[in-house]
Amino acid sequence: MRKICVKVLHAALAALIVLAGMLPEGAARAAAGSTLMLTLKVGSKEAKANGQALAIAAPFLENGSVMVPLGVFKKAFNSGVMLGSGEVVKVTYGPHTGAMTIGSNSAWKDGQKVKLAAPPRMVNGVLMAPLRFVAGVIGAKVSAGSGGSIVVTVPAAEPGDGSLPENGIDSEAGKTKVGNSYYEWSLNYPAGLIIGNSGGEESVSTFMSADNAYYLEVHVSPQEAATDADELLEQLVRGAEESGEIVLDREAVPQAPTPYARIISKDSSGAMWEGRQYYANGRLYELYLTDDHAVNYKDFAKYAGLLGSFRPSFDNKNRSIRDLSTVRNGLRTAGSDDYGISLQIPAGWTADNRHLAYESKYGSYLKLNITSAKAASSLDSWVEELRLKDADSFVQGAYSEQGSTAVEVSGVPARVREVRYNYGSGWITEYQVLLLRSGYRCYAEYAVPDGQDEDKTKFKDVLASLKIDFDTIKENFGRLEQNDYPTLKNKTATKISKTYGYTIHMPRLWTPSEGAFEMQNVEYRSTGGRFQIALLPGGSFDYTVNQLKEYYRNAAGDPKGPFVESTRDTIFAGVPAVEMTVRQNKNGIPSHIRAIVFSHADVVFTLTATLGDANATEAQQEVLERTLQSFRFTDKGN
Repeated sequence: MRKICVKVLHAALAALIVLAGMLPEGAARAAAGSTLMLTLKVGSKEAKANGQALAIAAPFLENGSVMVPLGVFKKAFNSGVMLGSGEVVKVTYGPHTGAMTIGSNSAWKDGQKVKLAAPPRMVNGVLMAPLRFVAGVIGAKVSAGSGGSIVVTVPAAEPGDGSLPENGIDSEAGKTKVGNSYYEWSLNYPAGLIIGNSGGEESVSTFMSADNAYYLEVHVSPQEAATDADELLEQLVRGAEESGEIVLDREAVPQAPTPYARIISKDSSGAMWEGRQYYANGRLYELYLTDDHAVNYKDFAKYAGLLGSFRPSFDNKNRSIRDLSTVRNGLRTAGSDDYGISLQIPAGWTADNRHLAYESKYGSYLKLNITSAKAASSLDSWVEELRLKDADSFVQGAYSEQGSTAVEVSGVPARVREVRYNYGSGWITEYQVLLLRSGYRCYAEYAVPDGQDEDKTKFKDVLASLKIDFDTIKENFGRLEQNDYPTLKNKTATKISKTYGYTIHMPRLWTPSEGAFEMQNVEYRSTGGRFQIALLPGGSFDYTVNQLKEYYRNAAGDPKGPFVESTRDTIFAGVPAVEMTVRQNKNGIPSHIRAIVFSHADVVFTLTATLGDANATEAQQEVLERTLQSFRFTDKGN
């Protein structure tokens, strides 16, 4: 089963709701149509929300800022509270969004960076946050009350006022259902249901009850083949059994408006889960709910109403549904708080915010990279570097520069360089975005294969959405790597294998995919190329050579190859070797392969260098030859 949670639920999310579980339900709605009011006092565990007494963690002063339990705002004003990635806590209210990071003095209010006098922090399991900041996010007025109390007031929303914000997730005001408009699903939104963090991936949504009684996940994935209730049940049971779970109850429900299947299972930790699957809209919808206190499968009967409210549909006209989707006009929110980067990406793309890498299943992608800049670096010199790199990496006819344009990105002068490349299997258009600020370079590469016109038209919108806070980069990072091509193009790093007794100088511009030289397999990638070292301790030299010949023999006569062009005996690193050259057309990309086999100290070595024809420039071949010739043994064994 594809559950992402284990029996011990997300501790940070649980901490956010500790207070919420102590507060009476419906406090915020009690004053509908009038002013919502919260009254509290520094040092007091008593507060009032719209006339109802609350027991709270006592507010305290820190660096002149009143720190209050964040959960009290949810109950008093029905503001949204969400846990984001990297200990980021988000507060939403109507069109307004605030973001704080636990332990950090930096925060964001409606996209503007602010400095906090005191950072939010955990105190005895309760998240305490600065009162003034949170009140400012929700548009509340803070005033002095009698007896040293503090009064926070917000005009109550008019009945039915559930308008969507201009950006981000809509508020909780007046919401009775929750769902995702992009992935087309909804379910009931009972009081006390807290929305969790799914790492920025909208295909997964997580929830927890305010009293920490249950935890729920909703997964959505594409599935082309239609599936009936019996087949859904088979999928659920098979998935549970493959995960080592015991199935306690099972049911196929073909007569439901949307046929579905359900099971109740117990995992290896003893946690019990109810799982459901639905097929609709060309997608598979999966629900998983666990209750830490459940001891019998019958205990899940109380969740039938919540789970049964699930629908694989979303009514955009129904303002009582809270929309978890950030998709607007085919784009959704992405970015990194560490780098202070936010942007919109095509909704169907996968997102790796940690590495600032995004891609579609059809080959389009976007990647961003932050590096340190040389003191004399400029946008013009950077463009020239990239031109030099292209000339060194692609043969004539395999690339074509379309132009370079001066633009402004996130309020900073920038360049957009448009280049077309063809590795052999078709043309790709790359938009290379260059920003230089505060001693850092920001490089964004948006690439679209021919035929993906929709992704190409979205580039301007993606670029317009890109926001970069270089102050955040400067605050969070010191010196980073430099990617100055003229400086790095001839630099190498000496790699030594003590286990297998050899050394080799690897180009700094090559990227390791398997870079541990004490292992039997090493692999590096370059533009259009691949370099591999494969070791066979105790192996036979003759057997390895014969295996290599058989591998490249092309017995089936495939016109794409491989075709062995030559096989010769030679001397490599001072020992006898066999060198084989091969050409092939793999995945539509024509390339040449050079394989060298030799034996030393009872270990058979195979060095394989692959280079695409589109990238077989004189510069690339020289680097490859220097790398091979740098190979040395560190001992004198035979």
